[in-house]
Amino acid sequence: MRRTRKLSILAACAVPALLSGCSSGSTTTSAPTAGTQNSEAAKALNAAYEGKTGVPPTVATKPKAGVKLWVVSCGQQVPSCATPVAGVEEAAKAVGWDVKMCDGQLNPGGWGNCIRQAASAKADVVVPVGIDCIAVQAPMQEAVQAGTKIIGGGGSDCDAAGGKKLMASERLQLEGTSIKDYWKLNGKLQADWLIGKTGAKAQVLLVNFTDPIWGPWIAEGFEAELKTCAGCKIVGKLDISNSDMVSNTMAQKFSTALLQQPSANAISIPVGGWMQAGLSQAIQSSGRAASLHISSGFGDASTMDLIRTSTFSFGALGYASQWGAYGSVDTAIRVLNGEQPQPQGDGFQMVDKDKNLPDSGDYQGGVDFKSQYKKLWGLV
Repeated sequence: MRRTRKLSILAACAVPALLSGCSSGSTTTSAPTAGTQNSEAAKALNAAYEGKTGVPPTVATKPKAGVKLWVVSCGQQVPSCATPVAGVEEAAKAVGWDVKMCDGQLNPGGWGNCIRQAASAKADVVVPVGIDCIAVQAPMQEAVQAGTKIIGGGGSDCDAAGGKKLMASERLQLEGTSIKDYWKLNGKLQADWLIGKTGAKAQVLLVNFTDPIWGPWIAEGFEAELKTCAGCKIVGKLDISNSDMVSNTMAQKFSTALLQQPSANAISIPVGGWMQAGLSQAIQSSGRAASLHISSGFGDASTMDLIRTSTFSFGALGYASQWGAYGSVDTAIRVLNGEQPQPQGDGFQMVDKDKNLPDSGDYQGGVDFKSQYKKLWGLV
């Protein structure tokens, strides 16, 4: 594939509160809205709230000493990159490794330069956070040839785009779930939430993130699930790319698309962080905020804050990004030991004012994963 793939803003987190003893923060229950009275809508909404998750690995492993790990950030200027990067640094330092962070600055050229620097510095491991292999295929190939192990930090290996595998391992997130299906589940849960909130009558403006591999996967999962709802349909589709964010035209494109779809009562947005980048204001300025239900994919702490304060109906996919970060380090430990990588269990669920919302701050998933990983690694 010659087309340069870019990645964006990932993040904020969650794990189903339905796990016994796993609820963190408040989980309020309010009377169903008028849109959730029928059984089809109620079933979909419950599925969105439950989501899908696992647990951290239970097979112990012992970290090797003297390991040099580089973590490549998709862009430290955005919390959805910076938060998991901090988690990788924290976990790697906890096991005594030498850790170096390189900021790719939301640019595939920057990501590639970081990977090349890591290989030149004879890094044992590189964790590219939120970066697909296909966007940095040549630098990854050079690093692998130099003896560096590439461990997934949420992005997909090159074989997902029809290329040759270069990662020693992707981060295995949910048992029996490929990375493509993982992202499609993201879209499915958003669709379920909108079906529930609209009483199975969702008329959706679907926003599609075109640059990364996972953007269209989210849209694919969303569209497949929405087709199960006879009274629902996609009334419009808006493609957004990284260049729209860099040029500050994203909010205007979104406003125009919303104006062109007067029948829309629902909106699906792939990245929660985009809401604070002008889309929330565009919704408020449209004059239709009270009649709209908006779902988003991964959001950071600011997205959780928006759920708490929003005057319109808004739900975001919760995901514990630091859990995933610890999972990447666990994967690196096992790869260096010649052991089988384990599913890390970092799943997600929909969060709104009525369900799964923590009292404050980011969504942590309700699992004391840090203590569990440290016990696995023999640190406690």
